[in-house]
Amino acid sequence: MRKEIPIALSFLAGIIMLIDSFTPGNFAPRVELSKWLIIMSAFMVGIASVNLVRIHGANVISRRKGWFNSFSLLVMLVAFTYVGVMKYSYPEVETWKVLFQNFYDYIMSPPAAVMYAIIAFYVSSASYRAFKARSVEATVLLVAAVVVMLGKAPVGELIWSKFPVISSWLLNVANTTGQRGIMIGAAIGGFVTSLRVLLGLERGHLGGV
Repeated sequence: MRKEIPIALSFLAGIIMLIDSFTPGNFAPRVELSKWLIIMSAFMVGIASVNLVRIHGANVISRRKGWFNSFSLLVMLVAFTYVGVMKYSYPEVETWKVLFQNFYDYIMSPPAAVMYAIIAFYVSSASYRAFKARSVEATVLLVAAVVVMLGKAPVGELIWSKFPVISSWLLNVANTTGQRGIMIGAAIGGFVTSLRVLLGLERGHLGGV
């Protein structure tokens, strides 16, 4: 039963979502399933939070290296949760709304901006390694990248007026063609994986059951 029940539930949920794609209006079973998905998502967030507290709490108690970062994470987790609960419990109180927005604007956003800024250096390093003309394919990539950059920069048009035209063609035609090929391949892969889940051949999502 440990195998049959999860597989049967996966099959039933998949069939409901599949039928909904071909049904006009709100398909009642899909609406009910969506409610259960919301409930399951809430439980998953709760379990993840408990696991987060367990791991980082152990770091703080043991005073492991970087324990202060774990302590800061736990403090902000509790603070965000408390403010969020108060905001939705007392929507008429403007203070909680302002505090919640300030938490996001002045605590969440700056670290996120820093993370993206740091990633830019890794992207630059990866681009430098990728643009080395060690093969025909790498040479084509290098030439295309240089043309696109020249076409988007004002100095490129001053050098040659056709650079913006070629750059637009590379982005709108050649690049779009490659993107569509990737999307088609991803769609086929998603369909095959979904079919394997429906038929019970793919059981990785069941935790090795």
